[in-house]
Amino acid sequence: MTLSDLKTSRIVLRPIEESDYPVLHKWRNEFRFISLFSARREVVSFENFVKEIKREFERNRHLQFIIERRDKNIPVGTIFSFNFNQIDGYIFINVYIDSLHENRGYGVEAIILLAHYLFLFLPIRKICFEVFGYNQLSLSTMRSGELYGFYEEGRFKEHRFFEGKYHDVFRFAVYRDSMEKITNISFSCFFRY
Repeated sequence: MTLSDLKTSRIVLRPIEESDYPVLHKWRNEFRFISLFSARREVVSFENFVKEIKREFERNRHLQFIIERRDKNIPVGTIFSFNFNQIDGYIFINVYIDSLHENRGYGVEAIILLAHYLFLFLPIRKICFEVFGYNQLSLSTMRSGELYGFYEEGRFKEHRFFEGKYHDVFRFAVYRDSMEKITNISFSCFFRY
């Protein structure tokens, strides 16, 4: 498996390029992105966004992809890995799907693709995801994924301050030894080339 193999019958993950910065900047400044997918709360200029993304790759961002619909070659979101800890054997993933394309399973497909890739090429035993308590769509998606190998690991009480109050943050993980479960589901549902 190589980076060019990260695709299903519906989506492809391709590494971000500088030409993707305008759409990434647009998403980065949307209220939905700020409220559901980011620790940052402020809107930034394009110039500051470019500096921000470069800093992230210098600090802890590992890989980042554009999630693209194969039938139209249009970006529907982004997914990235970060906080790779080789000693303890874990990495985090964050995924964002543009509101025009949500509720279609693109995010789940992207997570499964990237999880396969990361488990194949990194010495990790688990991949973690965090969901803010008020993000009901993502919470229900992750909780329904327990049948397929995504497990809730913990709850951080009142861990996120947003819009005047504290909210819980939930951590989920998928483990290397549960990838067979995910593979059986994902290959039957998504991986028709």
